[in-house]
Amino acid sequence: MRTLVVVIGLLIPLVGRPPAALAQAEPPVGVRAAGMGGAFVGVADDASAVYWNPAGLASGAFFGLVLDRSSFKTGDGDNAPDSSALLLAAGSPPLGATYYRLAFPVAATGTGAGDRNTVGFTLVTNQFGVTLDQSLRDGLAVGVTVKGVHATTEVGSRTALDADIGLMFSGSVGRAGVAVRNAFEPDFTTPIGIVRLQRRVRAGGSLLLRQMVRVAGDVDITTADTPLGPWRDAAVGAEAHPLTRAWMRGGVHWNTAGGALRNAPILSVGGSGVVYGSLMVDAQVSFGSENGNRGWGAGLRYNF
Repeated sequence: MRTLVVVIGLLIPLVGRPPAALAQAEPPVGVRAAGMGGAFVGVADDASAVYWNPAGLASGAFFGLVLDRSSFKTGDGDNAPDSSALLLAAGSPPLGATYYRLAFPVAATGTGAGDRNTVGFTLVTNQFGVTLDQSLRDGLAVGVTVKGVHATTEVGSRTALDADIGLMFSGSVGRAGVAVRNAFEPDFTTPIGIVRLQRRVRAGGSLLLRQMVRVAGDVDITTADTPLGPWRDAAVGAEAHPLTRAWMRGGVHWNTAGGALRNAPILSVGGSGVVYGSLMVDAQVSFGSENGNRGWGAGLRYNF
């Protein structure tokens, strides 16, 4: 335990870094999480915890495996830029492993409040991570995903070290967590300038109702620059288990930052069904404001 705590202390970088030269909007990762509107930091009990909250592995399934893909549009009309996420993750306390591929638009930052930025480039990153989690005391766990982030552009390629850090408290009727993603804020040179993957801090909680329904809520503590303006996310969602072999979920997330994009709600609905044994198929669709991530996702999930 002491070793993991020391590692976490070493991984937390100084926050006083210069602002990013470009803005970027990373797409949601994980079909189940997206189906709940992104209210997942305080849920994170399957293999996708290695992305959403690494500490969730400690109190999640004995073994989990997730493979899914999502595709989104962000912006106005049919010419809105595309983004996508491919996730492959496996985990069992106290160890997890993940690979995910993100493609998302980047743009030069605006000069005025509420300015929209002009999308100039789509960045593709391939991220490989190993997760270690540790229970600190009854119900409280800490987790770290150490990852290599590789990006290739017209001006070259680079692999950088990064880390995600999470805390999770689990009780009989609820869970609460906080996660830090892109702790090192790695940067990459693109044809239109330097892109820095911004540090994101997010907190969330969930409650289990009647053993069949879980409700959850998340909020970003940090504000991200995106090609459409500043974004600080808030989300609420729910997941129900009405049938032995089926789950239903839904949620909404919106922007709480100021400027032209304030509110911009995006609704999500999704579901899961057992196809064989403990193997499930997941699907979700997201719709609403053109200023958010509208799209779909599908995948397979195994829990044991």
